[in-house]
Amino acid sequence: MARDGTVLIAGAGPVGLAAAVELTRRGVAVRIVDAGDGPTPAEQSRALAINPTTLAILAPSGLREALLAAGTTITGSDVVIDGRTVLSLSFKSARTPHPFMLSLPQGRTERLMIDWLGQRQVAVEWNVGLVAVGETHRPSATLSTGEEVAAAAILGCDGSHSKVRQELGVPWSGKGYPGVFALADVIFEAPIDPHRGRISIGSGERTSHALLPMGEDRARLIGFHDSPDALVAAVGGIASVTWRSTFRVSFRHAERMSRGWVFLAGDAAHVHSPVGGRGMNLGIADAATFAHLFCEHRETEYESQRLPVVRSVMQETRQMTDMLAKPPSHIASFLKYAMPMATMLPPVRRKMAERVLALDLPQPEWL
Repeated sequence: MARDGTVLIAGAGPVGLAAAVELTRRGVAVRIVDAGDGPTPAEQSRALAINPTTLAILAPSGLREALLAAGTTITGSDVVIDGRTVLSLSFKSARTPHPFMLSLPQGRTERLMIDWLGQRQVAVEWNVGLVAVGETHRPSATLSTGEEVAAAAILGCDGSHSKVRQELGVPWSGKGYPGVFALADVIFEAPIDPHRGRISIGSGERTSHALLPMGEDRARLIGFHDSPDALVAAVGGIASVTWRSTFRVSFRHAERMSRGWVFLAGDAAHVHSPVGGRGMNLGIADAATFAHLFCEHRETEYESQRLPVVRSVMQETRQMTDMLAKPPSHIASFLKYAMPMATMLPPVRRKMAERVLALDLPQPEWL
């Protein structure tokens, strides 16, 4: 059932755009503003893993088919220790119509959503930020243009430095993570398998990294290195680097995800390391859950539904990050001997595949 009034969305990254799509397809009027001057640059892949739940969420809008046509399906993953493959996992046993991870640069994902919205006369208002939130039970906001906006609800999707969260006075709990992540989008000298990811674990953190294919000779590399150049040197066989970045990671989340009729989603509500590819997908699930509950007049359930999921993902992601950064002394023996034997059992293979694909999290109730 559609709701009267307009939902104001602050932030036009993948999460804000997904919220606009999900509300629009349900007949809710939206305004979406962003302080930036446009979508993520096309040459910067940033968040690129799209999991089966996100594909299912975006199926009713028709965006799923557009994403699948543009992306690369990753149907399995290998674990390599000191250059030797010790475990190969297929995702085909996962109980989903989409037993794979879709690899697609964030800029392309955003542009597909922007095009979808544009076809329905919804345009992102670039260079317009939210600068203040007034009353939260009859929500109002002040935009950087000076305009005062009254809305049926406000959804803050405006990133880790969220102005919406700051205006609500919601505590930002957690702490930073030691060390520096390096990212590099690379082109290999020889073809790679575009359908298999890889986790390489070495004797030290400088030799451990993850690889996510983006095509037959392209991939994203991520690892704990002082610089992307050190990461590239540790991998080898690379012809060129198309994008590189370093950043520090924090594990933080908002202690509240709503106050009155003002809500938080995506990085405005939680941030963690990119290991596992759950960040953007978790935010899109936030946005879609909000849209569903808002249209069902159940928006007061939003925080109680999403906050436990956020805390669970934070814990799992921290564990995965620790394993990649500083592998426990016993992990090599476990992966070389115990894990291959365990994965001979179909239930174990299925459980592992579903965890990698984030199917261990609660699935949307409306699908």
